[in-house]
Amino acid sequence: MYSVNELQTQITEEILDKLSTDIKTELLDIIDQIELVDNMINGKRKVAADLERDKKGRIKVDVTKPHKLENMDYFRPSALYYEEHGTYTHLYPNPHPTSEYRKFWDEEKRRCINGYVRESDGEWISGYYYFYLNFSPIMITIPVEDEDENDSESDNIRADRIYAFPNVWDGDYLYFHYIEQGERDGEYGNILKTRGRGFSFKGGAMYARNYYFFARSKSYAMASEKEYLTKDGILNKAWDVLDWVDNNTPFGKARDYKDQDMHKRASYRDTKTGTEKGFKSEIIGVTLKNDPQKARGKRGKLIGWEESGVFPGLSTAWSIARMSLEEGRRTFGYMVAFGTGGTEGANFESALKFFYSPEGYRIKSLRNVYDKVKGNGRCSFFYPEYLNRADCYDKDGNSDIIKALLEILEDRQKIKDGTTDPHAITQEKADRPITPEEAVMIKSGTLFPINDLKEVRANIVPRLEKFIAPHYVGDLVVDIEDGKIKYQPNIERRVVREFPIKDNLNKEGAIEMFELPNNYKPRGRYIAGIDPVDDDHSTTNSLCSIFVLDTFTDRIVAEYTGRPNRANEFYQLALRLLKYYNAIGNYENDKKGLYGYFLQHNALHYLCDNPEILKDMDMIRGGNYGNKKKGTPSGKRINQWGRRLQADWMLSPSVQNEEEIEKGIELLNVHKIRSLGYINECIAWNIDGNFDRVSAMGMLMILREELRQYSDSLKDDDGSEDKNSKSAQLRDMIAKDFSYKYNSSLAYIRKNN
Repeated sequence: MYSVNELQTQITEEILDKLSTDIKTELLDIIDQIELVDNMINGKRKVAADLERDKKGRIKVDVTKPHKLENMDYFRPSALYYEEHGTYTHLYPNPHPTSEYRKFWDEEKRRCINGYVRESDGEWISGYYYFYLNFSPIMITIPVEDEDENDSESDNIRADRIYAFPNVWDGDYLYFHYIEQGERDGEYGNILKTRGRGFSFKGGAMYARNYYFFARSKSYAMASEKEYLTKDGILNKAWDVLDWVDNNTPFGKARDYKDQDMHKRASYRDTKTGTEKGFKSEIIGVTLKNDPQKARGKRGKLIGWEESGVFPGLSTAWSIARMSLEEGRRTFGYMVAFGTGGTEGANFESALKFFYSPEGYRIKSLRNVYDKVKGNGRCSFFYPEYLNRADCYDKDGNSDIIKALLEILEDRQKIKDGTTDPHAITQEKADRPITPEEAVMIKSGTLFPINDLKEVRANIVPRLEKFIAPHYVGDLVVDIEDGKIKYQPNIERRVVREFPIKDNLNKEGAIEMFELPNNYKPRGRYIAGIDPVDDDHSTTNSLCSIFVLDTFTDRIVAEYTGRPNRANEFYQLALRLLKYYNAIGNYENDKKGLYGYFLQHNALHYLCDNPEILKDMDMIRGGNYGNKKKGTPSGKRINQWGRRLQADWMLSPSVQNEEEIEKGIELLNVHKIRSLGYINECIAWNIDGNFDRVSAMGMLMILREELRQYSDSLKDDDGSEDKNSKSAQLRDMIAKDFSYKYNSSLAYIRKNN
């Protein structure tokens, strides 16, 4: 039914008929939306001989549009010879430069440094990859031969782990070419990956290759904690490679000076002079332990950043390390960060910035062929679960993408059907991700619909400029003639959309209106939530935030998030925004400055009284006067409830417009959120962080719930509503005028209307 190449499981009507509706829909959506999948299953996929060559006769490899791999054993001759004979060569050891033995090892050294080219079709691999394939045995799995396997009713296959040379994988082929291209162009690398693809083995081999072939070179393994390096980590793998090479090749190096679990140095002490001699190359492990300054002065040929998903201060440490590797536009070292799918923790923000904004960190960027965005946008390198999944690739390492996807989706369906744990499927997706968005798992405990939010973000980011084009960004100023608030565009204003903010210098922010206020704006149609501050000149990442919601459409229509130099500037901005929409606002009343400003300007009527619903739930007692009578105090129970209300709102059906009704489109509120900053905060939310937009939206949702409760109180006991009530008349009028589908739970009118 679908034209795929001969490397793939064919998509037949018979196969599709056996799939559940959910799996079939998801499979076809992946094929349609993920460009890398389409590129790899396409019937017109090229081979090396079809590709353009460079001046060295090598094919020009496009890691986003892979060609088919053919006869790849050509690139692992030494490994194959060793597997058959138990030695790399039977030539008699002779160090003379003209001997066959010396020529053999000189050629191996050349390939490990410069790579290896097949002249017939220009296919080639890099030096890093050649060394990995031929001189870096790893632990691999092989099926266990079982005479009773035909009697098994399970789809699972029992396997053993053995120590052997790596197989060629197309995912590894693409990864090492990505590394090669970045190093060639004076750029760095960032890898987001699935689990179980042996990246600690690959990284250890890269360190070992530099150790043996680049005199005085330094290769650093950086991590936030020592256990990521030495507890079955990348340094352990590197030491295993050193032992193998020392025992089986003439490349061995003495390491008398430094032979520690975190530091190896290829040198020895001269017994006559007592001085240090030798190759003097080094592999050094460094643990930062929340101190980014430890990355200073590391002038390495290679710096690897391990477990970037749980690396506090990664972006700061990365920037510090760059100073040691760059001189103007010259780059004399290479850095690469590794983040694994399923990583749990609150520190994945840097890894996400590295992945989706690579150019800002001199990271090699690619077209985003990995997310469901049809190749739009830029990102770094992603190694998905469907590449080189066990038993889903051929002898040359070509992945059977269709077979892998069918297995992945079927496994996910079993988890959905077999457990009531809501986090189980999220963890499964994060451990074995199909897309980069799935790879990032936020710490358990969040109430937000993370998967939906990631889907929305994945749709926004690649077309961000087009997405924000209809928004109104500028200032709200007072009209001198009539004293009313009016909107004034200001192209110099910069909206703060990233989270967390990259620095403390550019966080003033700007008002961003997604929809201008309607001419009909009775009190109660627009409501707001405010997270204020009291202090001027903050040096932290804490921001002020205010959101405005249209209760008739249940959509966020305006936002300001930022930090002016003075708190009063925010109070003025908030008041003008409330006046412009004729909105009533709920705010965190732990801070007194906002109340004082509104009192000074005779504007307390724009702030709501303590929500009665909180008193009914025994969350607050309510104040009798002053600031305590207005707004809502923050507190663990109240904040948690505010987040729950946000999650419930996100998953509520959105109010449909006329076009959506005609086309039968049914969306949730989460699909109509236009604040990228808020989406980013919700995805990253954890109990330990500071999330100002979430706090402001919590205040808004509490007020929204207060009004919903009041709206419900107008109904009769049977749930019907008096057609003559003001609320019903008002909803009918709005529905008629603006073609909004009637939904009694979404139009909230306060009592004084």
